[in-house]
Amino acid sequence: MNSTHTQAPLPLPGMIKALGSLFAVGHLASIGLLALGAASGPWLMANGQPSPAEGPDFAVRITMKATEPYYLRPLRMTHNYHFETNRPAVLGIFFEVKLKDQAGEVIQTITIPDPKANFWVRHRQGILAHLLAQDQALPRRGTEVLAPKGQEMPKVDFWDKTDMENWQLKTVEEHLLPREVPFERPSEESKKLAQAYLRHLCRKHNAASAELIRHHQPQVRPERLLLGPQAGDFTIYKSHFGEFRRDD
Repeated sequence: MNSTHTQAPLPLPGMIKALGSLFAVGHLASIGLLALGAASGPWLMANGQPSPAEGPDFAVRITMKATEPYYLRPLRMTHNYHFETNRPAVLGIFFEVKLKDQAGEVIQTITIPDPKANFWVRHRQGILAHLLAQDQALPRRGTEVLAPKGQEMPKVDFWDKTDMENWQLKTVEEHLLPREVPFERPSEESKKLAQAYLRHLCRKHNAASAELIRHHQPQVRPERLLLGPQAGDFTIYKSHFGEFRRDD
């Protein structure tokens, strides 16, 4: 019976081991510095506005001047591993839709995002909810507004916050709004999206009309951990977009 003699592989030279280890450490360090130097946030500042926080200066300098242009960019490994899901939401938001029959009675209430839906459906519903929160400030009115000859006075939508916890979407002639008071309104995209979704739900559930109510709560600022909560920090505000009729 023939026996084959197997020779043990030669060990790697110590120099190759050292260079390989040095390359691995340098590679991981360059990726780590890229992630460390990336901006985080946005975080709510003392003025109430969200702002990003820059990474450590040494990590930013090494990344921008050395590792990113000469090593990571040729390898196409420039992602800093900061994703949208790592950033705290500015608003906690959901909305509910009240479906009504011809007599105006509520036949069903739908909550979006649906807590009983699977993760993927809730994720898409959450995107829809945040798209309904794109409020805009009305531009300051300067001189008195006059209607063009032969035309009606221009009208504007605005959030009526007479009841601070229940906002009502109202439409008035522009000259009736006080010029010294700031107002907010939903964006045109938000209104169109709300109408399209209500139209879809009315058709799907055979409802005569639908009413959309947005619930949102601003993010509690970090300094409240030290200064203590203030009035309104944990208030959930309701914004009534009004009623949409299927036959409109």
